Amino acid sequence: MKNPHKMFWLLAALFIVLGVCYAAFDSNNNSSACKLEETLLGHEDVLEVTSVYLPMPLLEALTEFAESANSKHSEFVIYRIKYSSDGYRVMGYVAAPADFMEHEYPILIINRGGNRDFGSLTYAQVISFALRGYIVLGSQYRGVAGGTGIEQFGGDDINDVLRLIDISESFAFAQQGGVYMFGASRGGMMTYIASRMDCRIRAATVWAANSNIFYSFNERGYDMRQVLVELIGGAPNELPEEFERRSAVFWADEIKVPLLIGHGGDTDWRVPTHHSINMAAALERYGKPHRLIIYPDAGHEVVMDFLDEMDEWFRQHPISEYANNCLQT
Repeated sequence: MKNPHKMFWLLAALFIVLGVCYAAFDSNNNSSACKLEETLLGHEDVLEVTSVYLPMPLLEALTEFAESANSKHSEFVIYRIKYSSDGYRVMGYVAAPADFMEHEYPILIINRGGNRDFGSLTYAQVISFALRGYIVLGSQYRGVAGGTGIEQFGGDDINDVLRLIDISESFAFAQQGGVYMFGASRGGMMTYIASRMDCRIRAATVWAANSNIFYSFNERGYDMRQVLVELIGGAPNELPEEFERRSAVFWADEIKVPLLIGHGGDTDWRVPTHHSINMAAALERYGKPHRLIIYPDAGHEVVMDFLDEMDEWFRQHPISEYANNCLQT
C-alpha cells in the first residue's frame, strides 16, 4: 500500500457511512475490554457504554497504518460512551491499547474541532491516538451525535471536556497524578480554556488553534460568522466578554500548563498562522513554558511529524513528576 495513512482514513470514512461491522478487538483482548467497560460503568457520570465494532478491512488497514506511523501498538479496545455534564447527556469515545491492564499508560484527553456535526469526533481519530500509547477520552460536546443541550463553542461546554478528566480519575490502571490534553482548531481553543481552568492537566498540545475569536469572526465568511453568532449568542460588539472568554491571547498569563503549539503555513485559511504566533508571543511575555513549531508546507490538518513532537513534549513533562501545585500564574 503506497499511502497507508490516506487509505486508513478513507476506509474509516467509508465504513462510517456503510455501517459494516466486525469485532473491534479479538478474544484475547476481551478481559481488558470488560475491565474498561466495568470501570466506566462504575463512574456515577457515565450513563451508557457501547462497544464499537470495526470492519475487518479497516482493522487490516489500521495495522499497516500503525506500522508506518510510529505507533507503538496495533491492538486496541474502544467504547462509545454517554455521560452526564451539567445535567446534559453528552456522547464521546474511550479507547486504549489492548494491553492497558499490563502497563500504566498516560491518559490523553483529545478535543475535536469543528462545530455541531461538522468535524465530529470519529472512532478512527480516537484509535489513532490510543495506538501511540495513551488511554484516550474524547467528547463530541453537548448537543452533538445524539447528545442533549446546545454546544456553545467554548462556553459552558468546556465542562464536557473537564468531566472527562473526572471520569478518568477512576482509571486505577492508568498513570496517576494528572492527564495530558490535545486539541486541534476549535479543539485547540477548548484546550487553551481547559489549561486556564484545571491543574490536573500536566501538559497540553494544540494544532492550528484559535487564540483570538474576535479575529476568527472577522477573518471567516458569512457562514462562520453565523455559526459564532448562533453558538455564542451574539456578535463581538454585542458580547465582547464572551468572545474574550474564548480568546486565550487575552489571558495567556493564566495558563497553568506547559504548551506545545503547532501550526501549518499560509495555506491554512480556516485558522491563519498568526493565531499561534500571537499566542506564543503572549506566553513568552508572561514567562510561560511553551514551544511553537510552524510547518510552512502544511495546511489546516495536523501532520504526523507534529504528533511525534507531541509524544516527545509529553515525555519531557512526565505525569509521574506531577505535583498538585499549578505553575505560578
